[in-house]
Amino acid sequence: MTLAATSNLVAELLAGPRPAEWGELREAAETRLAGRDLPTTRDEDWKYTDLKALAGLSFAPAPKATVDISGHLLPEMVGTRQVFVNGHHAPHASCASAVPAGVRFFPMSHASEACHALGSVPNGKSAGLFEDLNTARFQDGAVILVPKNMKVALPLHLLFITQANAPVAVFPRVLVVLERGSELELVEEHHGSGTYLTCPVVEIHVAEGAILRHERVQRDDAEAFHLGTLKAEVAKGGQYHSRTLSFGARLSRQQPWVRLAEGAEASLDGLALLEGQQVADTHSFMHHTEPNASSHQLHKCIVDGKARAVFNGRVRVAPLAQGTDAKQQSRNLLLSESARVDTKPQLEIYADDVKCSHGATVGALDPEELFYLQSRGLNADDARNLLTYGFAADVLTHVPVASLRRALRQLVMARTQAGSLGDLS
Repeated sequence: MTLAATSNLVAELLAGPRPAEWGELREAAETRLAGRDLPTTRDEDWKYTDLKALAGLSFAPAPKATVDISGHLLPEMVGTRQVFVNGHHAPHASCASAVPAGVRFFPMSHASEACHALGSVPNGKSAGLFEDLNTARFQDGAVILVPKNMKVALPLHLLFITQANAPVAVFPRVLVVLERGSELELVEEHHGSGTYLTCPVVEIHVAEGAILRHERVQRDDAEAFHLGTLKAEVAKGGQYHSRTLSFGARLSRQQPWVRLAEGAEASLDGLALLEGQQVADTHSFMHHTEPNASSHQLHKCIVDGKARAVFNGRVRVAPLAQGTDAKQQSRNLLLSESARVDTKPQLEIYADDVKCSHGATVGALDPEELFYLQSRGLNADDARNLLTYGFAADVLTHVPVASLRRALRQLVMARTQAGSLGDLS
């Protein structure tokens, strides 16, 4: 990859139309991007994820479009959804009729002063180039504001769809603010067709004693590039629980960053199901800044064909964060000799009264377990499929929305059938 090639892509994306709103925020992002190149494998954070395929394409701004969303509707959230197509709000497909009074759930283009918090989530360091690209060029996004002590009974649904007849770039944006003592379940889905680059940014503020449960599903097209950033700040006694399920995209990268105050709780669970030559990269950062907070990460990958999974989970415990309880697990299943996983759990501990642990496993299906199932009457293919599905099932079990849970289980079962994930022998 030449420097010229990488510089051209960033410059092309910045050459697109600049929306008028949030001028100072956009100008600051453009300043940070000036002269920037795409990261290469010489950069430590991108050591295992090569962006040559991305650098070789040219992306135009995504035009407005309409799509049929009937196949994406979830019955529990018929009246609690906002839909965005090619980065633009789709009012014909959105319906917020069941959102309770007092909860603000609307497109960012209607927000103005309501988005005073945009870009304000601290994380210890910049999340990087793709967050800045989003800030400089996002067209629209979703705003969710939940007032003090309100517990929202129905989940809210954010649906982002990209339809590309030629390579396009989209920059979805989400801002979620939960005031003190409030509670919310949120489902965020990404779908699409064609070749495109999507760089979503999600900013989350969880106030004291508030609870946010956040399901994130990435099912982009097999020719898409998904480079996402999530930044969350969890105040004293608040809880943030996220589950990221990655099934699509030619190349995907998730960067969740969570900052925990005193007594806060957070979990970042994930599942990636990869085949062919897919690449899925997760770089997480859990920052314990104050005492007695707890965090948990369980990240699983099922990798077949010539696919590659990357996990770098960083936990930082600041000197004042005594009483921290942090656990991190990376578990990976290889289904072919050509599949590859690079995993790096990472602890940085600057306090002395903590309980912190991490671990990583990479391996194939257990021959003894296969033999046991075959001895009980299953053929070889069914035994492999059952064990592969079982490896993923515990991540899906706790998805709270029943229709989404069933759909995800069916997707995993379909992908783990012999011939769908390749030769499992």
